[in-house]
Amino acid sequence: MKRRRIISVLTVILVFIGLLLVKVSEWVPNTFGNIPFEQVLFHLMVPMEGTDTTFVASFIEYCLPLPCIVSAILLLCCIIKDWKVSRDIRDGEFQHVRNNVLIIITSLSCLFVYVFGINDVIHAVGIDEYWNNVKHPSTLYENFYVNPDNVKYAFPEQKRNLVYIFMESMETTYEDLEHGGAFEESRIPELTELADNNLTFSFGNNDNNGFLVPSMSGWTVAAIVGQTSGVPLNIPIDGNDYISDKSFLPGTYSIGQILEKNGYQNELLIGSDAAFGGRKYYFEQHGNFKIDDYNSAIENGWIDKDYHVWWGYEDIKLFEYAKNELTNLASSGQPFNFNILTADTHHIGGYPCSECENLYGDQYSNVIRCSSKHVTELVQWIQEQPWYENTTIVLAGDHKSMDPDWFKDIEESGYNRKCYYAIVNSAATPTTQNSRTISTYDLFPTTLASLGVTFNSDRLGLGTNLYTDEETLVEKLGFKKFDKELTRHSNYYDKYILYGKEKD
Repeated sequence: MKRRRIISVLTVILVFIGLLLVKVSEWVPNTFGNIPFEQVLFHLMVPMEGTDTTFVASFIEYCLPLPCIVSAILLLCCIIKDWKVSRDIRDGEFQHVRNNVLIIITSLSCLFVYVFGINDVIHAVGIDEYWNNVKHPSTLYENFYVNPDNVKYAFPEQKRNLVYIFMESMETTYEDLEHGGAFEESRIPELTELADNNLTFSFGNNDNNGFLVPSMSGWTVAAIVGQTSGVPLNIPIDGNDYISDKSFLPGTYSIGQILEKNGYQNELLIGSDAAFGGRKYYFEQHGNFKIDDYNSAIENGWIDKDYHVWWGYEDIKLFEYAKNELTNLASSGQPFNFNILTADTHHIGGYPCSECENLYGDQYSNVIRCSSKHVTELVQWIQEQPWYENTTIVLAGDHKSMDPDWFKDIEESGYNRKCYYAIVNSAATPTTQNSRTISTYDLFPTTLASLGVTFNSDRLGLGTNLYTDEETLVEKLGFKKFDKELTRHSNYYDKYILYGKEKD
């Protein structure tokens, strides 16, 4: 009797886990799109403070009902069956063979559900591909990586300020067909006009607007690392000991560190909790940034202690606080590097603020248009300030949007999605007028060069200085091959970048 009850309990547990895994394997791609396992692994290892609770609600709503209902029914059946068997034993009618056969059939069926669920999850989140990449290491870094810490930098006599705007999920996909976008009517006409009148390195080839996003830089923290350090965020399965307030990619040498060493003030302004995803660790350890996030906004009295919308506070407030912070930085007389990260255009559906208009009939389009308007207004405000003449502005989408449903028809049409990119008031002029094919990592050396900084290398990290005529790694290798190499395990990356060991 005791053995049968143990089998019944294990059966119910296996069914619950199996069905939960099946639902998770559906929920992950439906919610986040085709993400690499490294992204899942990374977020399991870093602080989750400040996470948008709608994802938790979505998980509960989609993944839990079926496993709970089926397991409850199965558990009830086991209880009834146990009661009937006990009664049959008392009546001398216990049919030992029949019940053993039923137990075996039920257990095998449950085991099948369990194994099926595991198999689904393995494929859905790319665990199988991850292990294949681990088993076949890449030599990409040995062949192409340039350690920025070993490069010599020369700054102009009057150092320029940098305003870097990371725009959540901002793509050139949102532009109209004429500008290489996927829509008859642009969702970002203001940003399109801004790009038309400034530097994008496409030189009139609208089909080549924007930059390509490799898999290992396809989420916010990884995108920030890629754009400011020229390397991906590639995590081993045992990488816990490097993601902390003491160590976050110690082998990288970022633009924040280069600018800090040369007398710059570094500041990051975001409307969410900076601890989420380890962003706080990265910026503090790579440039000693002053960080103003959702928590400090409460401490500073910018917002009420009970105020919380979306990921913290909305972008319409972020832009106003940015003006105040920029004014304070400019008045110090010290060159500054001011970074801002928007959030309203995060999936799913974005956050419609009080100024969002219903222009397109769907919320995400309206939010994207609203963000285009507000970002452009911030740029225009900067251009009106007395310190603008000596300031360069970089606008870049952080990564492609992860809203799979919204992009389904676009991707099925074969459209090649890219992120938005433009440099306003550059101090340098490109050597070539050829349209460039670029990736996340090329923004690192190019941003530095846009400040009038010269250095004795055409490449920093895995990125190429677009002001030179040196081929980018995407132009040299092709994007598919480059992306594949980035996903593969690298002994060089682990040893010298991930753990920051000194090179022999």
